[in-house]
Amino acid sequence: MDSAERCSKRGLLMQVLTAVSLSTMGFNLGASQAFTGVFTEQMTSARADLALTRSQISWVAAIFAMGNMSGFLMSSYANPRLGTVRIVQLCAPVVAAGWLVLALGNSFWTVLAGRALTGVGIGTSLGPTITHIGEITSVNLRGVLAIFINVMISIGMLSIFLSGWLMGWRHACLAVGIGPILLMFVVTLVLPRSAKWIISKGHPEEEAQRSLHFYHGKDYDVHQQIQSIRESLGDEHRHDASLLQVLSLLRHRHNLVPFGLMLGIYTFFVFSGGFTTASFAPVIFKDVGGFSNPYIGSILLGVLRVVASVVASIVIRKCERNSLLFINSVVGGAACLISGFFFFYSAALADYAWVSLVSVLVIVGTMSLGIAPLTNVLLTELLPNAVRAELGGILLLYYGTDSFAMVYCFPLVADSVGMASVFWFFALMQVLMAAFAKLCLPHTNGKSIEEIQKLFVKNITNVASDPIHLHAKMNKTNGGLAYQTFQVEDLERRPAPSES
Repeated sequence: MDSAERCSKRGLLMQVLTAVSLSTMGFNLGASQAFTGVFTEQMTSARADLALTRSQISWVAAIFAMGNMSGFLMSSYANPRLGTVRIVQLCAPVVAAGWLVLALGNSFWTVLAGRALTGVGIGTSLGPTITHIGEITSVNLRGVLAIFINVMISIGMLSIFLSGWLMGWRHACLAVGIGPILLMFVVTLVLPRSAKWIISKGHPEEEAQRSLHFYHGKDYDVHQQIQSIRESLGDEHRHDASLLQVLSLLRHRHNLVPFGLMLGIYTFFVFSGGFTTASFAPVIFKDVGGFSNPYIGSILLGVLRVVASVVASIVIRKCERNSLLFINSVVGGAACLISGFFFFYSAALADYAWVSLVSVLVIVGTMSLGIAPLTNVLLTELLPNAVRAELGGILLLYYGTDSFAMVYCFPLVADSVGMASVFWFFALMQVLMAAFAKLCLPHTNGKSIEEIQKLFVKNITNVASDPIHLHAKMNKTNGGLAYQTFQVEDLERRPAPSES
C-alpha cells in the first residue's frame, strides 16, 4: 500500500468517525421524539406517577418542539460565528442537563423545563451537525454519511421505546439521554471545523488546509478544493454579512429556489404521516390493537426504522432523490388510506386488525426509506455555500414550528374528529408529495455541492461535452452586501452570459 492510498483511507476513516460521532445528536433527537409517545401513554395509564391533565401532557410533548424552534433560531446566529464543532461542545452539556432534569422532575413545571432544555440544545446543534457532515465528506460518501444521522435517529427511537417499556420513562431518560451525548462531547474536542465554513467566514487559509488534510488525507489537493470553494462563494463574498443581509439574497433565483424546495421537503416530512405515527407509536398501537402491549408494536416499529434507515444508506447511492420520494409517496399514501378506513370501520373490521398494523408499519417504513433520510441529504446538497449556515437554521426553525403544531394538535384533533380523518389527511399530503417529487426536485445524485449550485442558475445549457465553468461576479447593494450574478463560460466557445 503506497502513501497516497494510506492517506486516502485515513481521510475516509476520519470522515466516517466524525459522522458517527456527530450523529449522536440525531440519536438524542430520535429519543426525544419517541419519548413523546412513551410519556403520553404512561401518563394516561393507571401507573402514572404524576397527576397531569390532558392539556399538560400535550404541553410536555410539544414543548420539545418549541425548544427546537428557539434553538434553530439561535443556530442561525451562532453557526456563522462559531461553527459546528464549537456549537456542539456548548450544546452537549445543555442536552445532558435537560435529560437529568426531566428524569428527576416531580412536577409539571420541572418536567416541562427538562423537555425545553433538551429541545433548545438539540435544536441549536442539529442543523450545523447535518451541514458539517455534508461539507466534510467526499462526493461518493456524502449520501451515505448524511443518512447515518437518520439511522441514529431510528436507533434513538428504538432505545427509548425499549427502555421506556422495561424501566419506565424516568430511568429511560438517564439510560438513553446522558451517556451518548457526553461521549460525543469528548470526541468533538479533536475535530476541526469544515474548510467550507472556514473559507466562507474569512478565517486563515492555513486553517482550511489543516481541515482538508484531516478529513481527506495528507496528499489531498487542498489548493484546488479551496479555489473551488472560493469560486462558489464569489470573489467579493462578505463573511461578516448580517442575517438580514443574507436573507435579502433570497430574491435571487439561485438562492430562492433551493430554499423553497427545502421548505416543501420539511412540510411533507412533518405532515405526511410517518413523523407523527413514529412519534406517537404507543398511543396509535393502543388504538389499533393486535398487541397485548402497545410497546411490542412500538419496538417492532423501531426495529423496522433502523433496518429501513440502513437499507436507505445503501439505496440512496444508486437511486435519484426524486424517485425515492415518489415511491415513498405512492406506497405510504396507500397505507395511510387503508389505515384511515380501518379506523373508520374499526368495529366491523375488528377481526382484521393485522391489516391496520401492517399499514402503520408500511407508513413508517416508507418514510424511513424515503423522506426521512432525504431531508438530511437534501439539506446538505441544495443550500448554496454562501447562505448555508444562516438559511439552515431558518429552515429548521420552520421545521420546528411545523413539529410543534403537529405534536401539540395530534392528540386533540384525533380525539375531536377521529383517527380516521387524521390518516386521510396524511394520505392527501402523500399525494401532494408525489407531485412535488416529480415536478420540482432536481437530479443531484453524484454531483458535488458546487455542481448542484449551478442547477439553479437560470438559462444554463450544456450543449457539448467540454467542461462548463461557473464564475460568480459580485455587485454591491443593500448597504454594501454583495450579491451574485452568474456567467457561464466554455473554454472553447463564448456563449451569451446568463443571469440568475
